[in-house]
Amino acid sequence: MATNSLIRKLKQRRPHKPRSPAIIKCPQQSAIVKKSFITTPRKPNSAKRKVAKVVFRRTRRIVDIYLEGIDFNKLNPHSIVLVRGKGPRDTPGVNYHAIRGKGDFPPLLLRKKGRSKYGTKRLVTKVKEVRHYPFVIPQEKIWHQRYLMYGYSNYGRQSRRI
Repeated sequence: MATNSLIRKLKQRRPHKPRSPAIIKCPQQSAIVKKSFITTPRKPNSAKRKVAKVVFRRTRRIVDIYLEGIDFNKLNPHSIVLVRGKGPRDTPGVNYHAIRGKGDFPPLLLRKKGRSKYGTKRLVTKVKEVRHYPFVIPQEKIWHQRYLMYGYSNYGRQSRRI
């Protein structure tokens, strides 16, 4: 009886509150841009964050999204963007990100590092053929032909020389 009187109510865990509630159960959603503008972040930081107000096509919810990188001004009203969750932490009310290279939001083609965030493919440079030896192994010729056809350097293998 003493043990029952001590236990009144068990402490209940608070339910998880998602950071981007408009796209629950979806990794991305497409949206239509209403307007793009510039805001400033919270107190310790100072910058100009490029933001757009969009309407989700499926749910008709209006949210603010963050436009990463340069050339954000190419997004006009009525252009279509693909939106994912997780916006910048220092900008209040902006909990979504626009995905570059999808829809009307162009990729940054000159980007060399961190290309996955900016929708850029890797620049393929041609491998110079080394001619130190008088002949080439026939297998190496086949690899070279595959490189010329598909753009892969030796299909990921090291080139063999005699």
